[in-house]
Amino acid sequence: MDLSDKKILITGASGALGKQLIYEFDKMGIRPIAHVRETSDTTYIDSLGLEKRIGDLRQKENLSLLVEGIDLVILAAAWVNFRQGQPSQFAGINIFGAVDVFNAAKRAGVRRFLHVSTVAAVAAIHRKQTVRRTRDDFLVREETEFNLGHLQIPYILTKHAAEQQLREAAGDGSTELVIVNPSIIVTPSRTGNDRLKAAGLFNRFIMPNFPVRVNLVDIRDVVPGIIAALKCGRSGERYILGGENITVRDLVLSASAVLDKMPHVMRIPRPLLNFAARASVIGSRLLGRRKVSFYPDLVKTLDYDWAYSSRKAREELGYRYRSIHTTLEDLLTNSFTGTYLKPSNSV
Repeated sequence: MDLSDKKILITGASGALGKQLIYEFDKMGIRPIAHVRETSDTTYIDSLGLEKRIGDLRQKENLSLLVEGIDLVILAAAWVNFRQGQPSQFAGINIFGAVDVFNAAKRAGVRRFLHVSTVAAVAAIHRKQTVRRTRDDFLVREETEFNLGHLQIPYILTKHAAEQQLREAAGDGSTELVIVNPSIIVTPSRTGNDRLKAAGLFNRFIMPNFPVRVNLVDIRDVVPGIIAALKCGRSGERYILGGENITVRDLVLSASAVLDKMPHVMRIPRPLLNFAARASVIGSRLLGRRKVSFYPDLVKTLDYDWAYSSRKAREELGYRYRSIHTTLEDLLTNSFTGTYLKPSNSV
């Protein structure tokens, strides 16, 4: 599909992923339309003179204006965090907002709708299951059965539910649905000095020594993958857009090598983590806090390897990702160029 003559709407355009999408499209000579909220910081969007459409995805009655005249939609808007907050906050954007935008897009005759989900909506590998196979071969793929429904983590549950409901809404095929599932996205901070920030963490805190595998992807790789899926992904399919799989311990050691610092690495006993999580929940209740950052179900994520295969995306989309060590080197030497924050070394 040729994107140059298409009207492309990016929801959540003022977020880090949205702005990186705009940056990549701008390099391609394509001027997308940016969906933002009234309170969004639109400095970068305004600097490019892009059309903006203001609206709240939770206000169903206004969505027809948002998608009017649009050919393609990238749904990058989401409520992203792993707190145990009120489920309605997550569902309002991640489920109802996503489905309502899709239905409005379908009524408006939008040709293709790309939903940016997460690998956590696919599945994870329970660590007990890796005993019979080599760890390198045991990876989550697009067809892996979802196995995280017992974890009361609102972000995971709502993103998985959104995929299910979007597939139902797209059943007649009038608007093509493509889903991408990025892993943990690594992106530079707005401060421009991630080395100083990371060094401070290494100086002040004990670093975890967890054997759990995680998958991290460079934002400079995942965004071209999203655009490739928009352009040539198969309707009704999902694509995992990940990077390298690495244990938390090796990640800490790799970062320490770049920082030239000796990390204080410690294996924290599981009973201690469980106790601290329960105490955090009790303390939050006593203080009347609705949002809990550390809780028992979050600790249970350590029972899983968050390791993924991007083979399907490589074969069908031409997707490529760089080594996590290259990404860490760029991030922790403040050389993370090729983003909307720092286009080149001269900036």
